[in-house]
Amino acid sequence: MSELFVYLADRRVGRLMRKENGNLQFRYDAGWSGPPLSHALPVQPEAHPHAVTRAVFGGLLLEGEGRGVLARALGLSAANDFGLLEEVGGDCAGAITLLPNDAGPSIAAEPPALRPLDSEALDALLRSLPQRPLAAGDGVRLSLAGAQPKLPVVLDDAGRAALPGNAATATTHILKPEPERFPGLVDNESFCMALARACGLAAAETRAVVTSSGLRVLVVERYDRDLTSEPIRRLHQEDLCQALGVPSDRKYQAEGGPAIADVVTVIRQATGVPAQELPRFVRAVIFNWLIGNCDAHAKNYSLLYDAGPATLAPLYDLVSTVDYPQLTTRLAMTIGGATHLEQVDRVAWDRLAREIGVRPAFVTRTLDELLARADTEARRLIATAAHDNAAAHRIAERVAAVRLAS
Repeated sequence: MSELFVYLADRRVGRLMRKENGNLQFRYDAGWSGPPLSHALPVQPEAHPHAVTRAVFGGLLLEGEGRGVLARALGLSAANDFGLLEEVGGDCAGAITLLPNDAGPSIAAEPPALRPLDSEALDALLRSLPQRPLAAGDGVRLSLAGAQPKLPVVLDDAGRAALPGNAATATTHILKPEPERFPGLVDNESFCMALARACGLAAAETRAVVTSSGLRVLVVERYDRDLTSEPIRRLHQEDLCQALGVPSDRKYQAEGGPAIADVVTVIRQATGVPAQELPRFVRAVIFNWLIGNCDAHAKNYSLLYDAGPATLAPLYDLVSTVDYPQLTTRLAMTIGGATHLEQVDRVAWDRLAREIGVRPAFVTRTLDELLARADTEARRLIATAAHDNAAAHRIAERVAAVRLAS
């Protein structure tokens, strides 16, 4: 049996084990009383079995084509979650760190270490991500979920980038270079994220930059880090697939993945004030529909844990997918029985409200408020230099044109 030692916010909590047959187990240390690593992994003396362990820990890794490229770069199978985490699990989403060797009860005593990158080195690293995801094989252990190429880095106040030199060093930002197959994606996501914040939704801070060779990159400030602490403190989070014990390869509802009602159930069970968090989630679902984001699956919503019960994490990965005609309009999670974006009408929203146990009048009021506010804020944003671009103008036109059938 092989094992990795699992740390949460620098404190050892248990062991991830791979049995001889390849199945995974997770067991908490005998002295660990909480908090749990996941809503799906309550603290208990018995080991958690393969299915839920794979869903939670496999959910820390890249998905789709990116996982396959990462695995090939490391000489591993794409299905080998344990082997991949052994190689890249040093700095993950949230506060989880996985170490191949036991560092003792805490890794906090180890001083942070940085590997500075000048502008040319950073540019070269970003351009290599399609062939070498997450800088794999460069002596760093970095992991993020999702399919898009990205690189976690440490950015200082002057914008200088560095890679973490050890597991004690938490990254502060995520860099997302524009993929060739989706031109304008940086402007698209930058605008959608700014529009969400302008409409009063909590969303990660982002900005678009250009590297020394002209590569467009979206810089995302990590909400799962306390950037005011010294050293930087990791804040735990988990996406809603992990919280539900659903593996990443079943994140779409059409493939047996979570529905909106499933997410609502976890929000009611896991958050400290569901009456506050549930309306935030409903607003997020409406906003994703409004911008034409058909890829808003359960992995694109997360719970954030700090000092106390969970809250709904700030939004991330907000993209108008309908800006790319080659992408489907099938909704990642259906809305009141509507499976495609163009099928969503007021009847669908009313049906969804009843399905999740909220007042239809609240959903109607929120719809009308967001429709009006998003139009106003979109017009304001495209008048600024940061969002005066073709992608933002197209999305603003869509927002202005949205009308709901009764």
